[in-house]
Amino acid sequence: MHRDCWKPSGIGHSCAVKSPFRDRWPGRLGVLLVLVIVSATACVNVTPSSRLTRSPYLTAVFADRATVNWATDRSDDEASLHWGPAPSCQGHTTPATRIPIKVRHVEEWQWRVDLSHLAPDHEYCYRPFLGDTDLLDVAASPALRAAPVPGDASKFSFAVIGDWGQGSSQESSVLRQIGQSPASFVVTVGDNAYPSGDEDSYGNIGKGAVFARDQLPLIGPRPVFAAQGNHGFLQNLPYLRNFPSDTIARASGGRYRQDEYCCIAPMGAATEDYASAWYAFTWGNARFYVLDSAWADGPADYQADFLAHWNGPVKGCRVCGQELTWLRNDLAAHAATPVKFAFFHYPLYSDTSAQPSNPFTSGAAGLEGLLASNGVNVAFSGHAHVYERNVPQVGNLVTYVTGGGGAPLSRISSCSDFDAYALGLESSCRAPNPNTPLDVFHYLLVTVDGDTITVAPTDSGGKPFDLQTYIARGL
Repeated sequence: MHRDCWKPSGIGHSCAVKSPFRDRWPGRLGVLLVLVIVSATACVNVTPSSRLTRSPYLTAVFADRATVNWATDRSDDEASLHWGPAPSCQGHTTPATRIPIKVRHVEEWQWRVDLSHLAPDHEYCYRPFLGDTDLLDVAASPALRAAPVPGDASKFSFAVIGDWGQGSSQESSVLRQIGQSPASFVVTVGDNAYPSGDEDSYGNIGKGAVFARDQLPLIGPRPVFAAQGNHGFLQNLPYLRNFPSDTIARASGGRYRQDEYCCIAPMGAATEDYASAWYAFTWGNARFYVLDSAWADGPADYQADFLAHWNGPVKGCRVCGQELTWLRNDLAAHAATPVKFAFFHYPLYSDTSAQPSNPFTSGAAGLEGLLASNGVNVAFSGHAHVYERNVPQVGNLVTYVTGGGGAPLSRISSCSDFDAYALGLESSCRAPNPNTPLDVFHYLLVTVDGDTITVAPTDSGGKPFDLQTYIARGL
């Protein structure tokens, strides 16, 4: 008997049993069903090859393309991806490209494969190989579902998480909730790996935060679209290579690479190589803007972000102002798209003293006004380690702060007029005080059903709170 295992877009694993005796013994269907159940159980929690150091995960999924990523030791110099339509996972073998990395003084390879010619909304599965070694051994083949055709108004959900790369048990609980949710993909609002965003911060299967067994793998087959945060802004190459989104950036005219920044007042005479990371993608009838609104920590970090990204061209800095120009153009090109979301790190409004509101991007003349005047329905940010929903301040743009993904929580230090509902460490505003920190660690489950948007914040125990529904047209 030969067994093919794969992981579908739903929760858990499935196994197909292919028996050469099935046609000969049609009366044994009940026995075969039992074998299916036993085989399915056997597929769960199987240890993959010891040569695999980061489990396979997805980035940059389109209706016709996707990027598959994983990491291994350096026992072989060649890797490939065997893939095809589910459930066979067969039909194609694509060579992988590699980047050398070092995690806790151990040399590894970070691999990626860019798939193309996928059919929209179709399910595929795949198996990564290092040389001739199947890295998953007898474990299930991960699933990949391509995005629907742009404009498809079918109902879908996605998850939003921020300030999550800590490796805490609370974070594991939040990621596990995402893995059990109906979300098709995950968008982050930055701070994806603590403390510094280097490869040690990301770790691997054996130890670390993001890529440990009880961290990112818990979300299952959901692709990740990751915004940049201040943690990892200085050591930004790991972010660029661990969440490769250059294909989706090129397709949207955005940018996903390291650039030389200079010539703005907070930098003085310094020149720094920082990541430029902004792009947009369409999923169904919605346009998603993953923006770069972050900077290295410092007394003028909000101002530096504004001058480099949101204040137009800067003499001597070729990349400065390009994000603003690109965003204006893309918003205009997608004026007819009924649902629009924006994701970035620094909050427009925040009631925490350590990570306060951003005076440079909030307001009608700032990034907030640009989004509001171009039909963006909801903007999500992080940085402040709290949950906060704010009353629209410019037009009908609703803003959220979702910084409770796993890093140590902050307190709600005030209760401003703009604050509609907020939860922090042993604190709240216009909301019941949390009983424990577990009530504050959270992610957002967002569902789009035609023109209806539902935002369901969900705590680390799986309990929804502050459920809100919006109508995209006329927000």
